[in-house]
Amino acid sequence: MRKSFSGLGKAVLVLASLCLQPPFGTAQGKGAVIAGGPDAEVKEFRFDDLEASLRTMEAGPEHDYFAGVLANRVNHIAESIPLLNGALPSLRILHPGRAAVALQALADDYIKSFQYANAAQAYDDLVTNFSNQLNPEQLQGTKDDAGVAQILRQAPAQTITWDGAVRLKTERNPLNSVNLELTVNGVRGPWLLDTGANLSVVSKSFADRLGLKSLPGVGQTQAGLTGIENPLRVALLPMLQMGGATLRNVVVMVLDDASLKVGLGKHSYQIDGIIGYPVFQALGTITFLSDEEFEAGDKTRQSATGARMYMKMLSPVIECGVEGKDLPFSFDTGASSTNLFVRYYDRFRSESRNWKKGENKSFGAGGLVKRIIYIQPQVNLNIGDKTVTLKRLPIYTSGTGSDTDDLYGNLGQDVVSKFDSFTLDFTRMVFSLGQPLSPDPSH
Repeated sequence: MRKSFSGLGKAVLVLASLCLQPPFGTAQGKGAVIAGGPDAEVKEFRFDDLEASLRTMEAGPEHDYFAGVLANRVNHIAESIPLLNGALPSLRILHPGRAAVALQALADDYIKSFQYANAAQAYDDLVTNFSNQLNPEQLQGTKDDAGVAQILRQAPAQTITWDGAVRLKTERNPLNSVNLELTVNGVRGPWLLDTGANLSVVSKSFADRLGLKSLPGVGQTQAGLTGIENPLRVALLPMLQMGGATLRNVVVMVLDDASLKVGLGKHSYQIDGIIGYPVFQALGTITFLSDEEFEAGDKTRQSATGARMYMKMLSPVIECGVEGKDLPFSFDTGASSTNLFVRYYDRFRSESRNWKKGENKSFGAGGLVKRIIYIQPQVNLNIGDKTVTLKRLPIYTSGTGSDTDDLYGNLGQDVVSKFDSFTLDFTRMVFSLGQPLSPDPSH
């Protein structure tokens, strides 16, 4: 992941867990007011407070800006686009920092609605006119995003048609994440289901087996915590069949095999393909069941009482209760374990006398980073009507330089492993856990 949180082309492995974050990220412009008020509410994902602020805000460009950003975060794309476009002329003159945020939200709206040419134009506008509102890392990431959007400029929109339900068998891979066997272009192989992947991904050798031809142009992406630039190409899957759902024109990033090869001690695991967010968005509601099944479609099941879910560009963010406060966490089905970020450390560091120091090795596409961390013995997370107890969680004591620093952590498979299912409802924007599993008598 580059130095922002979302994007079209980043591969990140944290503690033997995969989290792909391609190049479309969020910027908080230097000119935006973030000490308090609605700007801080946007940056800190305090959207309940932002909704309250909007109720008392006068009609006009400022109201449209914050309403448009909120609509973007709750996945109301058709509502967000006209609000942000209407606010931009005033923002360009009076609030260039907000204009930068609005342009990135617009680019994200266009990517999610497969209007790639409009996305490329929004990124070009941002780089040309508001680069001074971005720090160097954000600027490089935005340039990466713009490059990938340019490659996709003439690409057709992704579509989906339905001819029945989606209910497919899954299996665990050596990373403890979930694979789905799919036949694509006549080739059967494992595809990792990863809600942390902003786009779908294939390795170069797997792309060759699938007969994919890269679109003209070469992009680049920074690899997660390492920050190392990796080249990437982009291709289109003409058709992706998942049970009764048929998707066409699915964008995939093509990375060198080495960028998707995960070291596991004396062994390694080669990832061939990854299903990313645009596919899940098209499916509407997705459910992972503990008996190794995956089901999807708005008619398959309605999410139970759950937690509010937002989008940070192309990555899901879930509200979790921690010590009586609702705090935003990213969620990545490709991650085996949960990690807590520097914002969590800053908020709860007064309790650090109960924490132990440790070292974290983060393997990513292109490099290794070692960091001093703390280990918290136990954390209780309230997610909807369920409580999840996690033990020995690593806490980063410094920022990664990415937009994950705005969040309190990343939730992994350890959050959902004690329940019979979990559901991400991208229509209602709700995340929910199923029923608790019976304790294993052998433990």
